[in-house]
Amino acid sequence: MAAMSSDAGARLPAPDFAGLDGRAADLARILLILATVGSFCSPPLANIAAGLALIAFFASPGAWQHLRAAARRPAGIGVLILLATMGVAMFWADAPWPRRLAVWWSWRPLLLLLLGAALFEAPRWKDRFALWVIGALVLASLASFVLRVLGISPVGVDEPGILLRNHTTQGMALVIGVILAATLAWGRAASAGRRRVLLAAIVVMVANIGLVVTGRSAHLALLVSGAVVAFCLVPDRRRWLAPIAIVLLGGALLASSSMVRQRFETAYSEFDAPSSPTETSMGIRKVVWDTTWHLIERHPLLGYGVGGFAPAYARYVHEHYTGWEAQEAKDTHNQYLHVWVEAGIPGLLAFLAFAVGVCRQPVAAPYRGAALGLFGAWLATSLLNSHFQTFAEAHLIGLTLGVLLGTPMTPQRAAPGALQASTSAAATVAATSP
Repeated sequence: MAAMSSDAGARLPAPDFAGLDGRAADLARILLILATVGSFCSPPLANIAAGLALIAFFASPGAWQHLRAAARRPAGIGVLILLATMGVAMFWADAPWPRRLAVWWSWRPLLLLLLGAALFEAPRWKDRFALWVIGALVLASLASFVLRVLGISPVGVDEPGILLRNHTTQGMALVIGVILAATLAWGRAASAGRRRVLLAAIVVMVANIGLVVTGRSAHLALLVSGAVVAFCLVPDRRRWLAPIAIVLLGGALLASSSMVRQRFETAYSEFDAPSSPTETSMGIRKVVWDTTWHLIERHPLLGYGVGGFAPAYARYVHEHYTGWEAQEAKDTHNQYLHVWVEAGIPGLLAFLAFAVGVCRQPVAAPYRGAALGLFGAWLATSLLNSHFQTFAEAHLIGLTLGVLLGTPMTPQRAAPGALQASTSAAATVAATSP
C-alpha cells in the first residue's frame, strides 16, 4: 500500500496555477496572440495588439507581481542584462541620438518575452496560443499554394506564393507552426483524431517550406528546431537517434525539392565567386562580413557603440570599394558580428547571458523542448541574419518564447485562491489514482 501511494504521488501533475485572473488578463492574452499573428502578416496589427495587450495587462490585479516574477527568472534576467548593456553602449556611438535610440529600440521585442511569460503561465493558455497560431499558418499556407499556382505575388516581389511579408518571414513563421503542432501532437495528451489533424497541419506547412519558401533560413531552422524538439519529446535511449533521424529525413525531403537545391547551389556559387559585376545575396553578405570584421579589428573591446555601425561602415566602404560593393549598410547579416561591432565584448557577454538564461529557464515539458528548439533555430540562422533585431522575426521569437517559457509563480507567491484550487485538484487526482 505504501509503495502504491508513493507511485501515485510521483505521478501527480504539477499544480497548474491559473496565473492572472480576470477579463483584463484574458483580453491581454488574446491580444498577444493577435500580435503574434500580426508579426508575420501585418506590422500595424502587431503594434496595436501588443500596445493594447500591455494596457490590459496592467489593468489586471497582480500584474506587477507576475511581471517581477518573470523578470527574476533566468530568461528575464538575461533579457534585462542584454537591453541594459545595449543601452549603455549607446553613449560611445558616433551617431545622432535619434539614430542611437532607434537602433537600441530595435531590441524591444525581447521585452515582449517578459510580458508573455507573465501572462501565459498556465498550460491551457499555451495550448490555445499554439492552436491559434497553427490555424493561422495553415490557412496562410493553403492560400500561398493557390497564389503559387496562379503565379501571384501579393507582397510586391517576384516570388509567387509568398504571402507573409517576405520569404524569410513566411519560412520562419511556418517553422514555428510546425514545432507547435508537433508539441501538441506528441508532447501533450491528445486523441488519435486530434493527432491526425495536427499531423496534416505539419505536412501542409512543411510542404510550403519546401515547395514555396525560397528563404534558406527556414530550411536550416526547420532541421535545427526539429532535431532539438525530437530529442526532447522522444523518451529513453531512442532520444539520441531521434535528432539524427529528423536531420536525415528532413534533409532528404528538402533536397528532393528542386527549388531548395537550386537556392543552396546559388548561395554556394555566389559566395565562392571572388567578385561579381552585379550585386548578389551572398555576394553582398561577404562584403559586409569582411568589412565588419575589419571594423571589429580596429575597435574590438567596445565596438562603435549602438547606432555607430552604419556611419563607420559607410566611411570604410567608400574608402575601399567601388560599384555595388561600396553601398552603405545598416545590417551586418550576422547577429553576433552586429552585437560585437556595436557593443564590443560587453555586448557579446550580454548576448551570451541572454542565451544562457533562456536555456536555463525552468519550464515544464513539453514547452521547454519547443522553446529550446525554436531558440536554437534562431541562433543558428542568426549566423546569416540579424533576426533578433528584424521586426517580424524578432517579434515572432520574442512573443513565442515568452509564451513557451512562462512558468507558474511559486506557491508562496501565488494567489491564495489559485493555490487552494491547485491543491484540491492534486488531492482529487491522488484519491482517484490506482
